[in-house]
Amino acid sequence: MAERTFVSATSGPVVLGLSLPVGHVHVHVGTQFGKARVYLETDDSTGPAADAVRGARTEQNGQAFGIEVPEMPGNVMTQSVRGHRVVQSMGTVYGSVTGVSIVNGRVISGSSQGMATVSPITANVFLPAGSSLAFVTTSGDAKVFGYVDALEFRSVSGDLHADGVQTLTARTTSGDVVVGRATGTVTAQSVSGDIDINLYDGRQAELHTTSGDIEVKATPAASGSLGAHSVSGNVRLFGTGHLRVGADSLSGRVRRN
Repeated sequence: MAERTFVSATSGPVVLGLSLPVGHVHVHVGTQFGKARVYLETDDSTGPAADAVRGARTEQNGQAFGIEVPEMPGNVMTQSVRGHRVVQSMGTVYGSVTGVSIVNGRVISGSSQGMATVSPITANVFLPAGSSLAFVTTSGDAKVFGYVDALEFRSVSGDLHADGVQTLTARTTSGDVVVGRATGTVTAQSVSGDIDINLYDGRQAELHTTSGDIEVKATPAASGSLGAHSVSGNVRLFGTGHLRVGADSLSGRVRRN
């Protein structure tokens, strides 16, 4: 196993910027955390994932706290177990990987251009209440437990699950964006992933998908405008009668209650 620990030089809320090309991020936010802490780990003791953890860089300027995990060189596929499923993902692929046969996460035939299978990198993050987070990844997932003031999420195929945010900016290609509660402004865009806001009492939202579905449940405390636009996905809006709503889908179904 390779692991690193990063601790903020200041107490109280921070604005954390985390770059993790491939892996998983678990964020816990609460008043019980006096300083921001980030624990990076991988089950591998050698190889690209272990080297990436050991090569992580950090920088802090006041309350701005940044951590960058370098991209693993070459063609690398990560493998992890989630329940009864084996989950595999890749970062940037160089060359062709067509005709590849994979058994138990190992390339056994085909042209893989030197693809290596490694354990994923996990970042366990603990943030004081009032903190904000910016997470940039290629295929990493992020789960946020607790409420953050501002959250920015950029990914190609990673999913975002967040308990609560005030301000959200999210952009992903094939990942889902799922938010328990949004109280401020929301801007979210996905190509084939879904966008779900389970409890919306914000003041402005702009949601766009190509083939993904959009679902928003607004409360009486919500105000302002809500835009929900899809090309072929379905749009479902609940409790939005008191909002300025623009909702459409070219070939999907639009439903408002």
